[in-house]
Amino acid sequence: MAEGPAMRGFLDFLYRPRCVCCTAPATTLCDVCREALVEVRPDAGPPLPLPVMVPWEFGGSLATAIRRLKFTGKTHVARDLAPLWAPLLAAAYAASVNPVIVPIPLHWRRRFARGFDQTWLLARHACRAADLPAPCALLRRVRHAPPQSTLPAPMRRDNLRGAFCVTSPQRVVGRTVLLVDDVVTTGSTLAAAAAPLLAAGARQVIGVTLARTL
Repeated sequence: MAEGPAMRGFLDFLYRPRCVCCTAPATTLCDVCREALVEVRPDAGPPLPLPVMVPWEFGGSLATAIRRLKFTGKTHVARDLAPLWAPLLAAAYAASVNPVIVPIPLHWRRRFARGFDQTWLLARHACRAADLPAPCALLRRVRHAPPQSTLPAPMRRDNLRGAFCVTSPQRVVGRTVLLVDDVVTTGSTLAAAAAPLLAAGARQVIGVTLARTL
């Protein structure tokens, strides 16, 4: 059956690109939501336990988009957010010695409940947008723990002590690991994941995240 003008118009409306925050017609973010983005200043926030590259403050439209990804199953948001931080990931990769991109993994129970791992999706789409090698699953979360976002800052480090292990130690020896996560707050998750990587012989571990809570 041939498509009539009404059907084509309906399909164009249904599948047109939409803002990942407010769903208005737009690519990635509409003008209003894009204006709400706030760049992270180099001196913003308390010191983190390892070097971290992060472009945006966690709040407003970006926070809404990340929550849509994590808690409502809108996995396309990971792809649509890629242009917001793929250039930063590319710059970190270009400046590193023998780099490898490693996402922070969810524990299998939380991944099973959610149906996907949002950090893996974010890393994969950012790598694709930046024409970088695909991320590598070189970490495994071996201990289930409460979400970091539910805990006060003083408890976050102990919550993740011993939570990660390296799956292929020989693949990190002498390399710079770009450790990817969606949001950094205290840096406890990144530090807990960096510890076994450094113990396995990584040259350096640098965090790269989409947003930072200040």
